[in-house]
Amino acid sequence: MKKSISVVIPTFNGKKLLEENIPTVLRALENENIDFELIICDDASTDETITFISERYPSFIILKNEINKGFSPTINLGILAAKKELVFILNNDVKLTNNYFLNQFKYFENKVTFGVMGKIVGTNGETQDTAKFPDYSGIKIKGSTNYEIEQVENDFWIPTFMLSGANALIDREKIQLLKGFDEIYAPFYWEDVDLSIRAWRLGWECFYDANSICIHPSSSTIGKLFKKKDVSIVSNRNKFILHKLHLDEKKQFSFKLKLFFKFILSVVLFKNGFIKSYFMYKSVKREIVKSENELKRLFEITSASLSLSQVKQKIMLKIEHKKLNKF
Repeated sequence: MKKSISVVIPTFNGKKLLEENIPTVLRALENENIDFELIICDDASTDETITFISERYPSFIILKNEINKGFSPTINLGILAAKKELVFILNNDVKLTNNYFLNQFKYFENKVTFGVMGKIVGTNGETQDTAKFPDYSGIKIKGSTNYEIEQVENDFWIPTFMLSGANALIDREKIQLLKGFDEIYAPFYWEDVDLSIRAWRLGWECFYDANSICIHPSSSTIGKLFKKKDVSIVSNRNKFILHKLHLDEKKQFSFKLKLFFKFILSVVLFKNGFIKSYFMYKSVKREIVKSENELKRLFEITSASLSLSQVKQKIMLKIEHKKLNKF
């Protein structure tokens, strides 16, 4: 049963990318005869993005920031404005194959489905992203470990620990209940891991469809806009936030202790990058409390409050008898 889709594409100075990639999105939608709306969320671009979209695609909805805010605040404009049954979040540098949506709708026949992502390959066909393994142990959460199953039955749905922010089809009511991505992670990184963990902890499930293929260039858009050192500083800060929000309560003390010792060691060794990340993390203490309170509110609404350990166990039970290839 087909459902309608709100396609939400965040962009910053992305006229050239949109010009190249939007036609592939439209072909994939039209190939399945899907009722859709397409929302462009502009993060205060200084190129001709707005003019291009307005003239070439006048039916598209354009939402824009007056100042540059980063990924979460920008894409949330479209997520919260979406009207269709499903929300498809898509990076502006991603191309869709014609049959991308062919196998996607079946997942939403299950009421516990939060979302589904497809396989991301590079321009030369190399695999970039597949299902994500629940790589959580001790006080360390990883969101980058891919896995594939060697032999998959047609009726088996592959769970993924996280949905990629580059190509995820998500139940609109559920993601709007979450108010989209947590904007504490702005300008970038770890927000998609957080979104997926929140969904799992609320009793919903995330899936990966290997037959839904999209193409993404190997070079990072963020890497072109920010210095590598600055990207690392922000990424580390956000990783600290993620652990503070989602580690099991008993492990919080160990996490804080380890982080403090790493900070002391960084001071001794003059590792300024880590020091900056630590102070940036400490500076958003009030925002972290707000995020914690929001999660508690959601637990009350959904009557579910899984721990990370329970989430991992839930996923592992689904794949425990499968032969996995992790990378």
